[in-house]
Amino acid sequence: MRGRFKSWAPSLLEAHPEKGVSGKEDPFFSLGPDLEIGGGKGMFAIRMARKGRKILSLERDVSSAGTFLKRLLALEEEGESLPVRLLRKDFDEAGDILEGHLFPRIYLNFSDPWPKKRHEKRRLTFHPRLLRIASLLAPGGEIRFKSDQLPLYEFTLGECGKAGLKVISAKEDYALDETEDAMSEYEESFRKEGKRIHRIIIGRN
Repeated sequence: MRGRFKSWAPSLLEAHPEKGVSGKEDPFFSLGPDLEIGGGKGMFAIRMARKGRKILSLERDVSSAGTFLKRLLALEEEGESLPVRLLRKDFDEAGDILEGHLFPRIYLNFSDPWPKKRHEKRRLTFHPRLLRIASLLAPGGEIRFKSDQLPLYEFTLGECGKAGLKVISAKEDYALDETEDAMSEYEESFRKEGKRIHRIIIGRN
């Protein structure tokens, strides 16, 4: 679901390092942000920040990250400065920066389902990777997973068991909790198409 390459995005991202994190000692970590793995074009992070959350969003794709940043800058021009930062890495690349930090919530929104059986190790919720994600949870923290893909939802439930993680909640047809959650662009589009959204809330035992 990637769009066309945006030729202006690399230079925009380079011009605004203050909207990223500089490394594992970046002061933004001291604010106790949530972690979003796969930020897309930024609407989920922006909407959650408006609900009072602080968000560190991983988004490796340069065009998506550029659109994300462009939205943040446009809001700043309108006088709205939000506690949102970008990290241009995927989860497997970000370990050196994330290591040692704990997050109250980790969001996995509409990640690539990698539907072929031979690709299951690439899925974000493959149990060794899911365990690494869970190791970044603060005490009492939660991983919040959403997908429009029922096979990925079912796979993730199984991987929680393999990883020894606690399934706090699992809903095959999730109605948006507007006080505690927000929609990404993908979710908004899927709901308009009448697709069911699946959600799992995962904790550590």
